[in-house]
Amino acid sequence: MISHSRNATRLRASPNFVQALTLDGRAYIAKETEPYHQFWLNERYRILLALFSVRRGLTPQQAIARYYRLTQVEPSAAENRRLVKAIADMQASEVLISSHADTSRYDESMANYYLTYRPFPSALTAHMVKAAGIESHTRILDLAGGPGDLAVQLAQVSDAVELMELSQGFLAAARARADALGVKLETIHESCNRLHYHDAHYDVLTIAQAIHWLDDVLLCRGICRLLAPNGSFFVIQSIIEVDDKHPLAYLLGHNSILGAKTPQPFIEDVRPLWRRLGLLFDALDSPGVEHVDVRYAAESLSQKIVPVDIKLFTQVRPFDQGFAQGFLTPKHIQATGLEPNAFWQDLAARCADATPAQLLGTHHWAVMQFQRGGVAMDFLEIAKRQAQSIEFTLGTA
Repeated sequence: MISHSRNATRLRASPNFVQALTLDGRAYIAKETEPYHQFWLNERYRILLALFSVRRGLTPQQAIARYYRLTQVEPSAAENRRLVKAIADMQASEVLISSHADTSRYDESMANYYLTYRPFPSALTAHMVKAAGIESHTRILDLAGGPGDLAVQLAQVSDAVELMELSQGFLAAARARADALGVKLETIHESCNRLHYHDAHYDVLTIAQAIHWLDDVLLCRGICRLLAPNGSFFVIQSIIEVDDKHPLAYLLGHNSILGAKTPQPFIEDVRPLWRRLGLLFDALDSPGVEHVDVRYAAESLSQKIVPVDIKLFTQVRPFDQGFAQGFLTPKHIQATGLEPNAFWQDLAARCADATPAQLLGTHHWAVMQFQRGGVAMDFLEIAKRQAQSIEFTLGTA
């Protein structure tokens, strides 16, 4: 039932969807973040979506009134029902969202757990600072950086750090943390799939544990456009390894209900992404294309982005209730088939009955470096390296 109150919720078109046409001209919209579902549009749905695609959104009542004015369709009870159903359908598929809603499944309520129990290892940051020669003037963009742990660490070295993130709540948490620590951090509320529309240039770009959320082709197009000569792009990947008897093995183990893992050495998890990104840069980073900044044109013509290094780390740490609260979203919990309260009560009971030693597991980390104008590294040489052991300490929100 559509509310006629002046205080009715205003809805807006979700920016997570992009509109497209099939070869035979049928219109649909596709979500560019997980899950990547599509929503087909007939003429009624297409017009309503366009009406809701205004900055502040509309109430359903306003949209229906404008629909009648635009189409000159005679108002009727039957047409009202069809319009109400169309709006409800788009809300159920998150095509329409509240004008105040966050566009990410991650919100500010998770930020403190994320920063405390999932801190980004400072040893990885130190490695990137050294490998890229980061200084106070180095221009850095951290992509899909959550509540900003890595970005804030980098901002303690450079005065020119920016964070691009889809979650408004995480951006607010990152700004608050940067302010509390007295460092400068600029934030950009945007999907990293739209990176290639961004105009700035950077000496360093980073993405940590988030590339799986994105379209890697669109991401690499953006990197090709934004990365300055001799600049570095760091991709941080990690996996969690826990014993089958670990209290949270049903979530984090090899046979996780969230998705089974293939038992293999961590380096074999890294290899496909390293190779795919290298191939994408080779294909997309063509000399002389329009993304090259005129200031760097002569130098950029002979410099392509190539894979130059991988640094491996291992970290023994607890995987407990705090980690789960900074890791699992309502979407994850929905996949378990349990109601949220029942899920968290069960998880808390599993952890409460475990000793500290039983909660330990291993976090494997890889820092992949791609560099414009670098010397490509042979993966077989990298695979022979031993991982560096690093300590775990709780973070601070």
